[in-house]
Amino acid sequence: MRSYKGVKSRLAIEFTGWSKDSKSFLYAYRGKEPVQKHRYYNAKDIRNIRLDLVGRPPEVKRMRNLPPIMNFRMSKGGTGKTTTSTNVAACIASLGYRVLLIDGDPESAASETFGIDWTMQDITHIGELMRRANKKPALPTEIRSAVIPIYGDGMLDLIASDITMAGADSWLSQMQFQREKAFVNLLEKEIDFFSEYDVIIIDSAPATSILTTTFMVASRTLLAVVLPERKSRRALPVLESNIQELNEIYPGENYNFHIVVNKYNQTKKPHMEEMGRLVERYSAHLSEIIVRDFVGFLRETDEDDAESAGPILEREPNSVGARDIIDLSKSLIKFYNIKLAEQGPV
Repeated sequence: MRSYKGVKSRLAIEFTGWSKDSKSFLYAYRGKEPVQKHRYYNAKDIRNIRLDLVGRPPEVKRMRNLPPIMNFRMSKGGTGKTTTSTNVAACIASLGYRVLLIDGDPESAASETFGIDWTMQDITHIGELMRRANKKPALPTEIRSAVIPIYGDGMLDLIASDITMAGADSWLSQMQFQREKAFVNLLEKEIDFFSEYDVIIIDSAPATSILTTTFMVASRTLLAVVLPERKSRRALPVLESNIQELNEIYPGENYNFHIVVNKYNQTKKPHMEEMGRLVERYSAHLSEIIVRDFVGFLRETDEDDAESAGPILEREPNSVGARDIIDLSKSLIKFYNIKLAEQGPV
């Protein structure tokens, strides 16, 4: 497990929704440490404080229901989809929610963001878990053995990927019936496991494949990360077409999409023009939060030092990039109706 300490008191006060002065917060939740501004609060601390503030016990038995699925999906690569999904996953966990992040891309970029090197580790990816669940007769998935803890106490868990997941399309294509529901079948088979989380976040591969389709079928609202650039905007109709096909195949499911604009620079005239076109065409689908262009996102991974990898909230918590991710995460929590401890929105 990684050694990330958590956030300092300023962000802890914001994340918990503390309404009084900072000194009273430190006195109330200093733990075993003396009152000081430099105490760190990890994801589990934030969760327990939030539950305490609303008068709930620290641990509440969850209902046996699947949590919301936030599937980051875009038909074009290079939009910052993985950067956004991993940062949002880390931030939502830091806000006190239990998060399961699934790396659904054989390129393993989401796994690398958290220092996972598939060439050096034994990875059981989501494709293999689906194969076991959908085999006739079904095999034990042993899904818990596939989980890599990122933050402690189940606050942020990762099912990583490696290059062998590129072969998932091969066995999926051999399924005689409902191959597009391979992931749905895994969710249903392992509902006790998945229902332990408040949200499931998937970083899907950019290319359209049977594997990405299986994730789409399980996700009612896809989350598209788009650059304010012409080529990126023109990839959206491909995603719309995919969604239209799903709605035709599965009438009544009401598949839809939500757009997050990434790497926006208001000083660039082409960005402002593209934003105007996006608003004109997709205003009903646009997130109100825009992620600005920030060089710090490029420093999240280091090929020569995998252990130093980490999302922006860990590395530069006071930056504009972190601020945008925090605001976006809060917005997505409301949009996807993510609940704390299955007791209603908090």
